[in-house]
Amino acid sequence: MKVKNFLRCIIPSSLSLLLCVCLVAFSVAITPLEVAAEETKADLGEAATNPVSNLIQFRLQNAYNPSVYNADGYSNAFLVQTVVPFSSLAEKFDSLKGIVTRTTLPFVSTPDLDDVGRQHGFGDTNFLAFAVPKAAPKNTVWGVGPALNIPTGGTDRFTGSGSWQGGPAAVAMVTPIKGLQVGALAFHVWDFHKFRSDANDVSTTSIQPILTKHFDKGWYVSLPDTPQSYNWQTENWTLNLGGVLGRVFPVGGQPMQIFGGVYYNPEDNDVPAGEWTFKFQIGWLFPQ
Repeated sequence: MKVKNFLRCIIPSSLSLLLCVCLVAFSVAITPLEVAAEETKADLGEAATNPVSNLIQFRLQNAYNPSVYNADGYSNAFLVQTVVPFSSLAEKFDSLKGIVTRTTLPFVSTPDLDDVGRQHGFGDTNFLAFAVPKAAPKNTVWGVGPALNIPTGGTDRFTGSGSWQGGPAAVAMVTPIKGLQVGALAFHVWDFHKFRSDANDVSTTSIQPILTKHFDKGWYVSLPDTPQSYNWQTENWTLNLGGVLGRVFPVGGQPMQIFGGVYYNPEDNDVPAGEWTFKFQIGWLFPQ
């Protein structure tokens, strides 16, 4: 209980912490680099926004919803996300350029819910893996693999689904000109094992459009990194319409990625769901 109470105090405050980190990092003056170093930084920036690049990433994110449909108060999700390529494993297959995994673990604070108030707890972990073939059109990368939702939310009916879920995942991205990335990442999950009697049937498609433009000194703008989701059981969309401003730059020689984004969900589906989302990230990049 002491740990849970500690998390209840710390996690909501992470929004302010990340915002301060972003503002400080944005204001850091970086010493001008030589042309070759600038090109290297530009390549690293594009790798950071490429879902299947050969780049280890550790990210801390916070998504804050100041207003929530059909509920009072705010909601918040603190996310720990890792992106890990398995180059040595991919080398065992002549046809593969890489194998990349992305894992996201959320800690959720719900809005004030009827009869129970605000709830806190871990949500379900989303795991994606992509096998990236060498065979691809020029300036294009693509990959396919599994999607798995792991019920780390346990039996908590307010923060977890109460079921194991899985399905296919795919990604494709083209760089038509230097600094411009266009594509999409998509996955679909169905529930295949329920361990809570009141768990809902799940059949959900998530689509993340990719449109990113990189600029000098590591700056970039992009569409949200949060997918648009369609629930086939309720026939409802949950949308994230907006944009992201980010930067990739070194701090003491350590490559970092920060961004801030604002998203709007116009879909009120008669259930608690965020209307506006303010999302911030600080990430550490480890080139291989």
